Amino acid sequence: MAWQFLFAQRRGFRSSDQWGTLFVRSAMTGWEQLSRTYELPWREDAHGRSMAGKSRIKEGEYELQVRTDGAKGWRLELLNTGHRQHIQIHRAHRSLYIEGCLLPVDFLDFRNEPASGVGPIELLEKGDRKIQARSISIMEQIRLRYEQLRRDQNGNPTIIIAATLPALESSGRRIAIA
Repeated sequence: MAWQFLFAQRRGFRSSDQWGTLFVRSAMTGWEQLSRTYELPWREDAHGRSMAGKSRIKEGEYELQVRTDGAKGWRLELLNTGHRQHIQIHRAHRSLYIEGCLLPVDFLDFRNEPASGVGPIELLEKGDRKIQARSISIMEQIRLRYEQLRRDQNGNPTIIIAATLPALESSGRRIAIA
């Protein structure tokens, strides 16, 4: 039996917005906001499906499998993604180059908001080494939480990808499902 582990909230599905928010199951109940996510925008082929290597995947719930091979280190691969394969949650490269995966990133420590709190937020530019370093740190947090929670679970963890969160009660950065 699968168990809910991650929740990726997108700002929109069929939009050019590439940013979202990643939540991780808390050690107790509910969800805890972990980071931002970076994905490709939606692009569809002639059949209305996401374009391989050029688009995000559809919203839904996907089982996850741990992978440790290759240069990306510990990461999670989404299973049963239809015609798309090898979609992963992995550390970002400082270039933010991807072909359909979800990258956990967090610029909260590095942004410059206008003093008024209104207006654009300046993000790090692609290529900045802090992008990759911070993403590696986030993946380590995900790995540690996975190790902590999997002891009491059966089956694979899952990720829910949606534009809206389930009914929530929020207090600070911890979010609990109502």
